[in-house]
Amino acid sequence: MSAVDQGEAARRPTRRRGQRTEEEARARRALGGGGMLLVAGLALVGVGPSDAGMGLTLIALVVLIYGIHSFGRLGPERDERARLPSR
Repeated sequence: MSAVDQGEAARRPTRRRGQRTEEEARARRALGGGGMLLVAGLALVGVGPSDAGMGLTLIALVVLIYGIHSFGRLGPERDERARLPSR
């Protein structure tokens, strides 16, 4: 292991299997909050045409897109990386 690899390993937080990192928790909160806002916005629009419902639905979609993007930025899970053949 080179000095760069050792330094990187020292900075990487250790976590037990099943524990979530702060980034993953933030992404999950964004998805959950965005989903709840979307349901509320669609309920308001379903009752009748309202600007509040449209605005809430639009905000919810932006939050959901952020949550999906955040999950994508996390990368593959550690178990998946171990299974990939090395080149």
